[in-house]
Amino acid sequence: MASSAEKSTIVRSKRPGPQQRQTARLRRVFGVLERVAPRLAVRAAWNLWSQPTRPDSLAVARSREGGTGEVRKVRIELPDWTGRRPTGRDGTPKPPQTTDIAVELLGPRHGPVVYLLHGWSGWRGQLAPIGRALAASGYRAVLIDAPNHGDSGPGGMGPKHGLLPDFSLALEAIAREFGPAHAVVGHSLGGACSAIAVLDGVKADRAVFLASPVDPVTYTRTMAGMLGFSERTRARMVADSERRIGISLTTYVLPPLLAGRTDLPPALIVHDRDDPVVPLDTGRTLAKAWPGARFIETSGLGHNRILRDDAVVATVAEFIMGTGVDSAERQGCGVNGAAAAG
Repeated sequence: MASSAEKSTIVRSKRPGPQQRQTARLRRVFGVLERVAPRLAVRAAWNLWSQPTRPDSLAVARSREGGTGEVRKVRIELPDWTGRRPTGRDGTPKPPQTTDIAVELLGPRHGPVVYLLHGWSGWRGQLAPIGRALAASGYRAVLIDAPNHGDSGPGGMGPKHGLLPDFSLALEAIAREFGPAHAVVGHSLGGACSAIAVLDGVKADRAVFLASPVDPVTYTRTMAGMLGFSERTRARMVADSERRIGISLTTYVLPPLLAGRTDLPPALIVHDRDDPVVPLDTGRTLAKAWPGARFIETSGLGHNRILRDDAVVATVAEFIMGTGVDSAERQGCGVNGAAAAG
């Protein structure tokens, strides 16, 4: 874990990279669509919002080589959100649909269970370093591929689209399959959805949130600003999302849900100051909202490398085991020099 006093060195090219060029193209496309075909602009925004991208195949291959756990497919039920609404023509809820969720199991069969959930467009192998550290200490690590991710089947909206509830509902179903959680660990959107699952009744003695967002509504505004589409398009995109699943995005804003809760497990929140995807202030907001949370700020690890940094992995494992972080905080600093705040 890099010291908070260290400064990462970024070599900036004068020429825009592939991501910058793609963003510039999308801004031009939205500029045209909003003028000549506003409904198509909403549909394009909806597709970008709801369709996960496939991770780099070489990264997945390397991750699988390092996993070495038993892989199972677990059949679960999810709401049927295919079509325009979650109800049939007569207004009654559609029957649930089934899908297969891939999990990778590390560690002794009868060890305390820890569930690990990746973020949007991620896969279970990203959390394998933490899973292996826990397995070596006698824990049963259950690494989950969310619907429409990794080796799992479709989510509630079918094989192409997904939204936040797919993640939390899948975690809740897998927890029913493998038993009570000693801990839950989530990265990015998987962290937010792990928090939702705990708030909805998944019992855990500890919770760890890595680079996790707290407000999907704010994220839609960030997305609109980055891609250059209007508030009108954004609002209609959100309305489409809410109509399709029958759930308002505002019900997933974490700080109001956490207010007044006294039944939550101790939480460790780790966030990097150089995270380009989920800003550092988001982690601080979650730490303030979660009762008694511990917050560790890292530097130079960005959004994904935080998952495989040796010191972060050790810190997460020690927190789940009930060692390490508390003593470091009493000394007024985080593990290996990272800034910490209670």
